[in-house]
Amino acid sequence: MNNHLVSSAFLAFLFFSQISASLASVVTPQTPLDGRTLTKFLDALPQPPRLNVGQGIRSPITITASEFHQQILPSDFTAGAFHGQTTLWGYNQTYPGPTLVATRSIPISVQYVNILARTLLQSLLTIDQTLHWADPLQLMCVRHPTNPGCRKPYTGPIPMAVHLHGGEVPSAFDGHPEAWFTAGTFMSRLTGPGFVTDTYTYPNQQQATTLWYHDHNLGVTRLDVFGGLAGFYFLRDPENEPQNLPEGSFEREIVIQDRQFDSNGQVLFPDGSPAGLNGPPPNPSVHPFWNPEFFGDVIVVNGKAWPYLNVEPRRYRFRLLNGSNARMYELKLEGHMSFWQIGTDGGYLDAPVEIDRLFLAPGERADVVVDFSDLPEGTTVLMTNHAKAPFPHGAPPDPQTTGQIMQFRIVPLTSTDTSCIPSGCQLRKNPIIRLAKDGSMTVIPTSRRMLILKESEGPGGPLEVTLNNTKWMGIKESTLTGRTPTPVSGSVKVGHNWVTELPRIGSTEEWDIVNTTEDAHPIHLHLVQFQLINRQAFMANAYLKSHEESTLADGPPNDYQVPNADGAVGGNFAIGPYLHGRPLPPDENETGWKDTVVMLPGTVTRLAVRWAPQSVPLNGVRPGQNRYSFDPTAALRTVDGFGFSGGPGYVWHCHILDHEDNEMMRPIMLLP
Repeated sequence: MNNHLVSSAFLAFLFFSQISASLASVVTPQTPLDGRTLTKFLDALPQPPRLNVGQGIRSPITITASEFHQQILPSDFTAGAFHGQTTLWGYNQTYPGPTLVATRSIPISVQYVNILARTLLQSLLTIDQTLHWADPLQLMCVRHPTNPGCRKPYTGPIPMAVHLHGGEVPSAFDGHPEAWFTAGTFMSRLTGPGFVTDTYTYPNQQQATTLWYHDHNLGVTRLDVFGGLAGFYFLRDPENEPQNLPEGSFEREIVIQDRQFDSNGQVLFPDGSPAGLNGPPPNPSVHPFWNPEFFGDVIVVNGKAWPYLNVEPRRYRFRLLNGSNARMYELKLEGHMSFWQIGTDGGYLDAPVEIDRLFLAPGERADVVVDFSDLPEGTTVLMTNHAKAPFPHGAPPDPQTTGQIMQFRIVPLTSTDTSCIPSGCQLRKNPIIRLAKDGSMTVIPTSRRMLILKESEGPGGPLEVTLNNTKWMGIKESTLTGRTPTPVSGSVKVGHNWVTELPRIGSTEEWDIVNTTEDAHPIHLHLVQFQLINRQAFMANAYLKSHEESTLADGPPNDYQVPNADGAVGGNFAIGPYLHGRPLPPDENETGWKDTVVMLPGTVTRLAVRWAPQSVPLNGVRPGQNRYSFDPTAALRTVDGFGFSGGPGYVWHCHILDHEDNEMMRPIMLLP
């Protein structure tokens, strides 16, 4: 707890008053609604409200997280107490939240307000207290799982933390998972150990791109985002934007999410009852309410189930986001139409890339142009999904539900299309600074890290998934309940966590991420945009066997900081002897700046990670040199016993939110 003004007596009072006021202290029964019974393409695609903050502001804008009702299901669905409407949490009373439109080099401030208290939705989104989570009431179930209160759904105040995904921001404003805060005044609210302020300043110094903001609360991100806490953030750069791209009403943001509902039109998230697509938790004796991945049977686009969009026979720009918990999408347009991808997570590509299928993992964005100009009025075009769930070896999408995304309807042309033909659009004045090209790094890395993705099995199935076999705190599980916790070898204690990823500011590193699991994982790094070098297959079973034979507890088998035979730190055995086949360079539409990229099973995914802004020239920074407009190395610390400076650092994690919430996230602390 990082609120020194909250007394133990007040905590006790808050605990009992919240329990007595709770709408549901046990799991709420729900009857699943079959997504196949819903009317598709009945309602138009909603346009999220846009807040133009690009001219700068004298005082912070306010974004409030609250509960409200909204018609997500088709308008002919009218069942339930709210006549077809769904109870949600969202920003500024809308789902998705408002799109913030900012301008490069003009900073803005946002005050985030939490009024999520005594909510109805809390009775449906069951918080599993046995996970390592925010824990405002300090039951500390992660260390004391036998506490009877740990086996019950949480009924206290809802914490929140807001992360600007893909943003180059000081860590105090990054939405660190331990920077959470609950509803209440300054004197009454509860805060996490990484909390600094609820007012964030975004420098907006990075290149123009599509970002998004969402809840990033430790251990409950999957529930808060599922409840509706997400929105777009456009960063424009008038001096360097491409000319003649579709704009105005011909530029649309589109977030795709899968959801499940009950017969009353309320969201249904698996919490231990036999109802639902995902079934009961695999290891209820350990985690009574946690499931490995959530997959819904209703596709929701911009907060509407299976909408349509009227489009004229002209070119449109779509900023696509996979905002799902775990589902990956392989998007295709009927009629052999193409996507012209013009941008990735971190901004514009050097040139448009024509693709017939677009893959998006959770957290990834794609900026695309679609040309409808050759289609006659009255034509309909369906956007479909072809990705298995889990990806890539799970079940194929149901062609009647999750295989369909949205419909485009061609309507009469109202004005001449003056936008550029996609194949000839000039996207950048200056080409991308290439850290990697043609499957290799263009510079010698300062250091090389080799980190593994590993799934741990319980008696009933997946128990958790970890980064480098290491939990969030960096403490070996066998000693969690002891008085003297044993940290992972080679880690450094920062606050109450043991940190292993300690890059030096200004350095350029190679990260080799080895996926030993059977599923794909989208890995996201905070603060930086990186570049994909290549992917290479390896003998996963043989490598994993040697790893497990040498690892008796959490953590890598060797000291993290000691290089292996491949010259890589991370504490793992060299991967060289287990590699087979040639490294494969990224697809052409993956060659831009990325902050989230999918790691395929049985594959080493290599990243070029530079701890400096995108625009810095190739040899324009050295280790120990800070080129950001702020100091990312400033650690959270108390000043004169009151107030804080610096920030809590950054993180890297899987963007399957169900994994992120159960140990698949680790801290990053930059060194000066």
